Amino acid sequence: MDLNRSIKKAKRKQIIMVSCVSIIIFLTMSGILVFILDKVATKNYHELDQSLFAYQTIASPNTQIDSQVIANSSILGGEVVTNQSKNIDGYIVPWSSLHSKYNVFGNEVDNNERMTSWYHSLKNSYEYNRQTKQKVATFYNPTIENYYGGVKNELADLKNTDDLLAEVAISFDRPYRYSEVKKMFPENVNVVWLYLFSEERDESKGRSGMPTYGFQLSFDEKNQLIDAEADKDYFFSSFESHVSSVNNKAMVNFLKENENKKVDDLEVLGVMITGQAKNLAELKDKPFVRGSSVGVTVPIVPYIVPEK
Repeated sequence: MDLNRSIKKAKRKQIIMVSCVSIIIFLTMSGILVFILDKVATKNYHELDQSLFAYQTIASPNTQIDSQVIANSSILGGEVVTNQSKNIDGYIVPWSSLHSKYNVFGNEVDNNERMTSWYHSLKNSYEYNRQTKQKVATFYNPTIENYYGGVKNELADLKNTDDLLAEVAISFDRPYRYSEVKKMFPENVNVVWLYLFSEERDESKGRSGMPTYGFQLSFDEKNQLIDAEADKDYFFSSFESHVSSVNNKAMVNFLKENENKKVDDLEVLGVMITGQAKNLAELKDKPFVRGSSVGVTVPIVPYIVPEK
């Protein structure tokens, strides 16, 4: 009897020991798996975060990111919410918010809200932001001859709107060096974004939707340009990062030909300007203006003073 009891006791101890070891191994492996999944998801988050900032830097005319935060996160992934706005001569107006996702398998940018929509009728044809429903200012590439509906000059439509501020995309008749561009515009107009590159596509049957690449100029509290050379360097570092993910020959060639140039030597295809509508309208007959497209407009109110 004592021998059987001892054998049973030894078996119980063995079962308990095996169970404890199994539990420890399971918890350890689970912890390692959680650690690995969290590291992979975090890596994909950082790639997404950098991608969103890079794209905003190179392809979002007169648009700024106000905040970019993680929402609904777990060890397996989450959502990155990007809140954007526009600065229209000192008036901050809302722009679309992006809801991009990341997980252990990769990340996904919210291209649905990043892309514009197109309204077309017998009387009107224009692009608009899907969330704000505001008209989007569009550029015309000087090397593309035929655009659907022709090249418009909407500056003339601002001449009788003294109570408005606006942003306008000015497309040049040919490329101009930035050193020349600095002398083209009067002091009562803000030149806020430089249009440097876009791919050539057939635009005769409708807008192709190709991104327009360029960079924002930085200004201090006195609305004075800070350092265009630094803005250019930041653009090209972000552009290089973007190019590495898309493998586009035209973009690679543009990068190689321009990244080492001084900002004054860059060829500019157009600019985004902001200001009071009456001041912008005065540019309608300038010889360098091939086309102009009005974007966001905002009424002037007595408690916010326009920058210019």
